[in-house]
Amino acid sequence: MNNVSQTKKNEIIVYIIIRQKDICYKIRHVLKKTVDEKKMITLKTTNDLPATFNNDTYIITENNRAFILEISKITPKINVKLFVYIDNIHELDEQNIIFLIKHNIDRIINSKNIKDLKYERFADAKIFKKKHHNTFIDKASTLLDDLCHNNDDIAEANGINIYGISNHIKTVIEKTHKVAQGGSNILITGESGTGKELIAKLIHNQSKRNANPMVSINCGAFPEGLLESELFGYKKGAFTGAFTDKLGRFDLADKSTIFLDEIGDMSISLQVKLLRVIQEREIEPIGSLKIKKIDARIISATNKNLEDMISKNLFREDFYYRINVIPIHLSPLRERKTDIIVLIYYFMKKFEYFQDNKVYGISEDAFNILLNYDWNGNVRELENLMEMLVVLNESGLITIKDIPEKYFKNKRIETAKTVTENLEILLNKGDTINLKNNMEKIEMNIINKAIKISGGVKVRAAKMLGLNRTTLIEKLKRYEKHRNK
Repeated sequence: MNNVSQTKKNEIIVYIIIRQKDICYKIRHVLKKTVDEKKMITLKTTNDLPATFNNDTYIITENNRAFILEISKITPKINVKLFVYIDNIHELDEQNIIFLIKHNIDRIINSKNIKDLKYERFADAKIFKKKHHNTFIDKASTLLDDLCHNNDDIAEANGINIYGISNHIKTVIEKTHKVAQGGSNILITGESGTGKELIAKLIHNQSKRNANPMVSINCGAFPEGLLESELFGYKKGAFTGAFTDKLGRFDLADKSTIFLDEIGDMSISLQVKLLRVIQEREIEPIGSLKIKKIDARIISATNKNLEDMISKNLFREDFYYRINVIPIHLSPLRERKTDIIVLIYYFMKKFEYFQDNKVYGISEDAFNILLNYDWNGNVRELENLMEMLVVLNESGLITIKDIPEKYFKNKRIETAKTVTENLEILLNKGDTINLKNNMEKIEMNIINKAIKISGGVKVRAAKMLGLNRTTLIEKLKRYEKHRNK
């Protein structure tokens, strides 16, 4: 890496190693507003980089593992600021992000933020912060900050923060934008803690009804009689204790949006009454003979399988189709590992004020436990855990010793634990075991299981195992060779 002549000390140089000519042109075009064009050097490969760099060197490369690995060998890394261009952040999987973290990428450039490139962004003081020792998820990481705020243009602009970079969360956010302007009823489904109310608020905030606040009610929090009075209101004297008139939630949601959470807990009889409200757009307060017209958009949510409830006569089919005009499903967090990474970083930043900025990061072993946990409580559970870890931390670094025991209990870890215990039983009996052969058998059993689950698609199996496709193929060849001996 010595084809380019050495530059003068303290001179600002930007090396661009991107084979896509249109992207390379865009970057140069934007940068020349704040950087001398003569100081921007376009290279074909990393082999054309100089052997040493001054303190003001910036390298912009494409998301090419070979390029990044070669650049990461440059020492000292602290003198080089490395930016990676990625066409579509939502195509990254957790292994891609872990790779970028491990190789100390400073920032990500993509189609959204390329227009904001300028020397002042390069010289952001946060880039020059030294990474804390033994941290994997670092509070000062500008790479994770870029990922964390990837949805700002759609979500945060509407007063709602949506943190996640998975294709799933991108699709959900785009769908909220499409449906917001209409008046169709929406049903949001998903496990508890996935953020259903947050999505409802995002839809409302993007709609024409956002001049008035969204009105929410948890249908599972009230007994049937009380829920009816909460929804429709009542007149003075309608029942014992009704000393004054009271407006219902539908009254409050007129010209706005009403969010009916846990709609699956609503009784059949109340579903009938609400069905009429949806059909006629009118309500009848308890104890009143007058009909009141209302104009409220209904967004419902549930963590239950309503179709299954219909088959058991626990939910009305006609009511289901009325509330489920536009379905939105939120996948569980365990199926969105890239979002787990972003959320760990976000919650660590969110709760840092409890410790007066003392917590600065998470170790790699602690991170791996959190990444591979099943998260049955989803985002809410992760948020609560991160708050506890930050509040109780005294060292500044969250390590595996800080993680409660329950988080070590997931399917992958339990499988490994069972295998280990079986080997221990053999050893305790005094039996001789061939460690190498046993480990190879365990590895191949896991690989064969992944290939079976993935339907024989090696790319998918490799992703499940956290391996590169080429690594998986080499392991299969080695296994085949060993079996034929």
